[in-house]
Amino acid sequence: MLMNLIYDNYKKGKAAQWFGNADAKHTMGYTPELAKGTAILGNSLDAYNQIWNLPTVDVAYTGRQWAALFAKEMQVKNKIIQYPTWMLRLLGIFIPVLGEVYEMSYQFEVDYVFNSSKFKKRFDFTPTNNDEAVRQVVSAMP
Repeated sequence: MLMNLIYDNYKKGKAAQWFGNADAKHTMGYTPELAKGTAILGNSLDAYNQIWNLPTVDVAYTGRQWAALFAKEMQVKNKIIQYPTWMLRLLGIFIPVLGEVYEMSYQFEVDYVFNSSKFKKRFDFTPTNNDEAVRQVVSAMP
């Protein structure tokens, strides 16, 4: 989501986009660590039949903070356009995948913060902080 709504738009010289409340906090996972976490859980017999949140940092950023962080790393002007979630439903008429995203829009209206302390403690895992994760992503992109 961050790549499509923020990175891709900044790369095109456009403003970042955010659906929902850009001032609500939202935990995001760093894809390489989410993949590693999934592999760890799948290979840990004692993890079966339990509820787990994949590893995330304890600091959740708002949509505005995510946009500002990408803008800083990409050395572009920080500009974000906030769209109301009802727009997802309307756009879903023309772009079906956005209609499906609407069902998850509750995550972007109020703070949506994960607690992965169980995972981090059990597997002695320290996730990459948000700033460093964005630095790594931006530096790896063409």
